[in-house]
Order: sequence, then C-alpha cells, then structure tokens
Amino acid sequence: MEHRASPLATLEAMRRAAGAIVAAALLCAGAAPAGAVVGGTAVPDGQLRYVANIAIGGAFGCTGTLIAPDWVMTAGHCGSLTGSLTAGAVPSPIGLPASSYDVKLGSVHADGTGAEDHSVTQVVVDGDYLVTNGAGNDVTLLQLDHPSAIAPVKIAAVGERAIWAPGTSATIAGFGLTSENAQDAPPTMMRAQVPIQSDADCAKAYPNGLGGTAAGGSYDARTMLCAGYPQGGTDTCQGDSGGPLLATALDGTPRLVGATSFGDGCARAGEPGVYARVAEGPIRTFVARFVPGAFEPEPGASAPKATATKTAKKHKRKHRHRRKHHRHHHHRHHHHRHHHHHRH
Repeated sequence: MEHRASPLATLEAMRRAAGAIVAAALLCAGAAPAGAVVGGTAVPDGQLRYVANIAIGGAFGCTGTLIAPDWVMTAGHCGSLTGSLTAGAVPSPIGLPASSYDVKLGSVHADGTGAEDHSVTQVVVDGDYLVTNGAGNDVTLLQLDHPSAIAPVKIAAVGERAIWAPGTSATIAGFGLTSENAQDAPPTMMRAQVPIQSDADCAKAYPNGLGGTAAGGSYDARTMLCAGYPQGGTDTCQGDSGGPLLATALDGTPRLVGATSFGDGCARAGEPGVYARVAEGPIRTFVARFVPGAFEPEPGASAPKATATKTAKKHKRKHRHRRKHHRHHHHRHHHHRHHHHHRH
C-alpha cells in the first residue's frame, strides 16, 4: 500500500496494546461506528452463512462478509489501527496486526456454536481511508488462513445498478446491539429490511459527517450510500460495522452493495445508517485490485425467462383491466410496510 506515511514508531506502543483495547474502544463508542441491528429478527440456523463474526483482540468487535473463499470484507475502522482505537475518529490505512483477528463463519450464534473458525494472514485497509476523506473508503479486507467451504456472496455487477436504486428494499445483518443503549449484544445474528435512500436525502441527513465531529467531512456519494426509514426504527448499530447491505438480484440471489459504516446513534428518525458503497466507484476499484473474483460477472443476472414472460403477461392484463385495483394494492402495500415498521 502506498499511503503509509504516518509515523509508525510513535504508534508502536498502541499497536502492541491494540489486542486488549480495540474491541473495548469499538463497543464503548457512543454515536459512532454502526453496530448491531435494531428492529430486526433473529436469523435462523443455516442462513446467511457468509456473514462473519469478527473478534478483535479476543473480544467481539465487528461483522463482515465473505466475498471470496479466502477473503472477508469488513469496515475500515475495524481494520485500521488508529480507526479502531478511536472508533473511527482518526482514519488511517495502517492495519492492525493480522494476529489480532479471529473470524467465524457459518454460524448465527454469537458464541460461535457450529462455526467455521479462521485466523487472518493479511489485513488490507483501503489506502484512501484517511483523515482527509472523513469517513469515506471505510473498508478493510481480511485474508483468511484457509479457504472457506461456505459459498461467498458476490458484489453486485455494474450492470445490476438498478437492484439497489433508491427506494429498493435491502437486507442488513450483523451481530451488533439491538438498541442504541443496549448493554449486551444478542445471542444470535439479527437481520432486517431497510429501503435504500437517495444520495440527496443522505447528504441532507449528514451535512457535516457524523455529528460534525468523529468522522468529519460530509456524506460522500462516491464512497457511501445510506438506507433506512425516514421515521427510524430499523438500522444497524454498534457491533454491526463491516456487515452486509444486501440487494436482491433479478434471479433472486443476494448481492453485496454496502458495508456497514456509521450513523448518528442507531435507528433515529431522519438519521439513516451509512454504508460503504462497495459495488461502484473507488471502493469497487480497491477491492478489484486485491480480490478480482469478488464480483458477479457482467452484465449480472437476468430474471428467469419463463417466469419473466408469465409475470409480464399477467401484469399487463391486470394493468389494462384493473388499473384502479392495481393502484389501490400498491397503496396498501406501502401502508403495510409503514405499519410493520412502526410496530418496531
């Protein structure tokens, strides 16, 4: 990596102490890096096996996603020495020692029951995860000691941009807290659905970055995207950092489009969760340098042909003869989503 100009000598003591205090710094962070899922449901055994539970320095730290047999993506502030120690306040591309990490895959249980266990051989922090970029480029790649037997999830193809357009529903998942003030993380991985927001709305929510302090800098549409309901209630939280934001491809398979980064508190109204934008722009370029096999081949999946034709015909007929009913149904669906969210 090129950008390693920070004085390593002055950080040597911090590097040695990192094992003991990194996880504590992450878990005690106030309204900083996003962690667990608020307003979600427990993930059943055997699902989301590619979501990683990452312990740093012997304690719980972050969530991650298996993007290739021997590579897990997590947040920049989970891999950066200074980012970890300061809960993202001082981003730098100086990686934590690989020996700090334990990565568990294939288990929804926070205690690792039934998990595939890995150590880490290489920590690659995005070279642009820097103070001058605010909270941008918030990704780290962890190379595993041996390939996983679990199928990775692919990063969305460039040709699949429509599957994560504003307004589409995405899945968030992680091992983090279930409320902003929770004392302990839940025993099971949680997941929830959130709508992707427009860049304009995200920029309005974060005009000065994270409360204008910890992360500095404003919402950067090149390296960030955000998701959540305007009224709040469903979000990632402490401990979810680095975990997936998943869209659904036209063939029904999941695609990775974001990695949990930060938020102002958790699930607050008007404060959507912010995610690293991994499927396009500078972060996609960074990942491609190290893990070229992490992407869905272009142009991406298409809808199954027979189903697509049948659905199109049905939809056409319905639209012609029952236009009023179709609109009414859409309205009810929207209300239901709102009501369902409100209950949480």
